[in-house]
Amino acid sequence: MPTRPHALQARSAGLLYLVIIAAGLGAELALRGPLLAPGDALATAENIRAGLGAFRLSLLLDLVMILCDVALACLLYLLLAPFSPVIAVLMAAFRMVQAAILGANLFNQTMALNLLTLPGDLPGREALALAHLELQAQGYDLGLAFFGLSCGLLAVILLRGPGLPRIIGWLMAGAAPVYVAGAVLRIMAPDMTGLIEPAYLLPVVAELAFCLWLLSARATRGVAPRSS
Repeated sequence: MPTRPHALQARSAGLLYLVIIAAGLGAELALRGPLLAPGDALATAENIRAGLGAFRLSLLLDLVMILCDVALACLLYLLLAPFSPVIAVLMAAFRMVQAAILGANLFNQTMALNLLTLPGDLPGREALALAHLELQAQGYDLGLAFFGLSCGLLAVILLRGPGLPRIIGWLMAGAAPVYVAGAVLRIMAPDMTGLIEPAYLLPVVAELAFCLWLLSARATRGVAPRSS
């Protein structure tokens, strides 16, 4: 028997979400993060030059994550619009804005890479590269503000929609203010952003739970079209 359209959409969304989580965490925590020495331009430059492959791969994984995020936004709208079309389109729109910001933010990483690899003697190139990497971190957090709003709208649908996982809805409701608070702190009190870092564990749990639910058989029943 061929897979029903809504079942295929749910599983495709789950696979995309899995790629997003793996690519996002891999790029930031496993590849790029260990190369950065906050406040030390020379050490950061030496680390990146010694680990060019890892830095380039982190850039590629970020690109894959953003492309998958655009596709996921469309699929989630198709899956959840029957429960609340207005909230679903707003949820997808905020996720798309996040993807646009993160896509534009890739220029900071590519600029840092170019500064550190182009031939010739450019005074202060290490400091400029570190400045672009710091802008990348700021831009990432600002993009997550829009993602936080998208998570909040997703939480509303999950909590109100019949057959949808309420516990994941509550997890998403908790994840939303973490993302927004991180962006606000980045603007208003950048020296305090480290205080909220442990709270990001909640969004990781919430998104992984939602991803696994989309991949499960229960999700294909939960998002099945309702008979009129």
